[in-house]
Amino acid sequence: MKKPKSRDVLVFLIFFVFVFFYWYLVNMGEEHEAKFTFDVVLRHMPEGTIITEMPDEKVSIVVRDRGERILGYRTRRTFRQLPVDCRNYKASDGHVVITGAALDELLAGALSSTAHIQSVTPDTLQFYLAPSTGRRLPVRLAGHVSADNSHVIGSQRLVPDSVTVHAPAAVLDTLSCVLTEPVSFDGLSDSLSAQLSFVAPHGGMLFKPSTTTLCVQVTPYVQKSFELPIRDYLFPYKSVLRAFPSKATVTFQVSLERFYDVTEEQFELVVNYVNLDPNDDGKARLELVRRPDDIRSITISPSEVDYLIEYNDDL
Repeated sequence: MKKPKSRDVLVFLIFFVFVFFYWYLVNMGEEHEAKFTFDVVLRHMPEGTIITEMPDEKVSIVVRDRGERILGYRTRRTFRQLPVDCRNYKASDGHVVITGAALDELLAGALSSTAHIQSVTPDTLQFYLAPSTGRRLPVRLAGHVSADNSHVIGSQRLVPDSVTVHAPAAVLDTLSCVLTEPVSFDGLSDSLSAQLSFVAPHGGMLFKPSTTTLCVQVTPYVQKSFELPIRDYLFPYKSVLRAFPSKATVTFQVSLERFYDVTEEQFELVVNYVNLDPNDDGKARLELVRRPDDIRSITISPSEVDYLIEYNDDL
């Protein structure tokens, strides 16, 4: 301190502290604007109810108040919570709305009497309440699923295939199922697993679980064939068909998982008497009058045969 420079520094610091406190006292007495964000906390839920749709998690306000009050707001930990007592608000069909003066009153409870709220964002708080006992409903796929030309949809299922829905009773009574979000999976060549959410036709609906998984098994088509006897069909009484050759080969495509399920007994290859043309030089077109529904690309070789019709009085 015996050095002149050290004394100058000390004098400077003394005046600096004096000026700082003078500035602080002046500013603390003046009004200032500040922005604060509150966490919304719901309390005292009605017995036997749950929240199906939460309000906005945060509310931001711009407040005007004296400087020392603003400083106090910033240093108080509990100041950043906005408690909402659910007992003070009446739900219309489970829908609770806090807007305008009611929201300002909630916020004013956390502020001093000298504070002036300049703006509130959002300007409305709303949430939904529903009975804690929900209703189990089946899930239905809203969309379309198909395979490409070389594959087939083997199986398609939703897991889980039902969910518990929580909603006001007036809403639940109108529902018979829960629809997934609209989807379209076309031209699949491989199996698929996709997580889907649900569509809520009304506000305040809660689904447990909140999603379902669409499981689609895709299998390739494979070729298979049978040599089948040719039979008569709708022929007159006591008439007998003689076909040359007496058998023909039926070739078709079937899914791999169904390959061993398709048997000869599921087919019937015939000459249809109704479709015979006398001017067709003794040629008859072959037809399948019975076959499995899930086969495709069917070919018959030969597609036509020579034939004779014999009449037997002994029949």
